[in-house]
Amino acid sequence: MSPLACPPNLAQPETIFDLLNFRISEFFGVSGALVTRICEGEFGVTREQWQLVAMLGALGQLSVSDLAGLTTIDRSQCSKTLRALTSKKLVTRQPVASDGRRALVSLSPLGRQLYEALLPRVIEVHHGALADMDADEIATFARCLLKVHQAAIRMESEGLVDAHANRRLGGSRATWPTAMGV
Repeated sequence: MSPLACPPNLAQPETIFDLLNFRISEFFGVSGALVTRICEGEFGVTREQWQLVAMLGALGQLSVSDLAGLTTIDRSQCSKTLRALTSKKLVTRQPVASDGRRALVSLSPLGRQLYEALLPRVIEVHHGALADMDADEIATFARCLLKVHQAAIRMESEGLVDAHANRRLGGSRATWPTAMGV
């Protein structure tokens, strides 16, 4: 039996299969692949493009910085993704008159159509993932997700890990010998 088919020991992790980050990553790998296939195969957009369309559909007009802050996409990748969405005529950019470096982004009518067609398909994946839980379990799970998210934000703000990944200087290759005392 696969270790992923057993409940993880979250309280006292002993292996990688007990770690919350690993389990969430594994879940996202499977469910994310489903969403990617829907986005790319049915609608011709990437999952990153969908993420920005979904944010704009839910929240309305936003700055590029605000969009990047709300998603898993960094600011430079967010700008690149927005350029692709602009070329597909799914979003419009409106410069901010008082600050030539800023722009506000919103869905075009075609972008709104995409949002309204794609969201129900992604919600199907969401419901499928929760299908084996009853209403009380789903409510408890939602509260738990909020708590672990808040804890992660707190750990980051408190500087729990002060090491930085510096991929421009070789990343792990540059630190491997010294990190292990070799």
